[in-house]
Amino acid sequence: MRTWAIRIAVGLGLALFTLVCMLLAMRLAGPVTRGSNFGTLQYEISPSFSGKAQIFIPLAGWEIEAPVFDAPYAFKVQPRAVHPHAVRQIAKGVRPFLKEAKDDVRSGAIYAFVRTFLIGLAGGLVAGLIAFILFEALHRPRWEGVAAGAGCFGLAIVLAAASGLWVWQSLDISALKRPTVTQGIGAKAIDKTLQRLRNDESLDSVLKDLAPTVVKEVTRRLKGSER
Repeated sequence: MRTWAIRIAVGLGLALFTLVCMLLAMRLAGPVTRGSNFGTLQYEISPSFSGKAQIFIPLAGWEIEAPVFDAPYAFKVQPRAVHPHAVRQIAKGVRPFLKEAKDDVRSGAIYAFVRTFLIGLAGGLVAGLIAFILFEALHRPRWEGVAAGAGCFGLAIVLAAASGLWVWQSLDISALKRPTVTQGIGAKAIDKTLQRLRNDESLDSVLKDLAPTVVKEVTRRLKGSER
């Protein structure tokens, strides 16, 4: 009975160790930058209980959030550069430009998630190697070390696959139509504007009310950058 209790405790310890290694690997991976038709975007995925997407707009200092899934991850997007030819592309046609931009962002998001899960798998592999080395150092039978290492990596595969399936199954793109502005001057005004748009008010009147706030904030930031 005592032997089984020890084995269960060791198994739970290895499972926890594997999870910690995977989370550390994801944290250390950092953001990744991908191009789009309008510029470059920085994507970052980190473990979190929030299950939300965050879009940061540097010039205005706004951070927009939307609960697009309930998986334990936070998905952050931040523009890094804007292509000079983007304006010319928009002039040729707004709808084709937006469609291409949407496809680019979707591809970037998929790439970022796949990259994160693969890095998590690498963390699980490291956990398995460390477990194998530890068993060897303790002069345990070789098969126990192999079993421990394989178990750690196998658990990492299961966790990565389950995470990917969780994100995919819980994905709710329509939540992007109900965002919340959490940072930046005028955040409350922006939220009210978004609420008005959701209530199908005239876009022209909403933009007229919003324009002074936007111009004021952008002007303030541009003056600050010139100093």
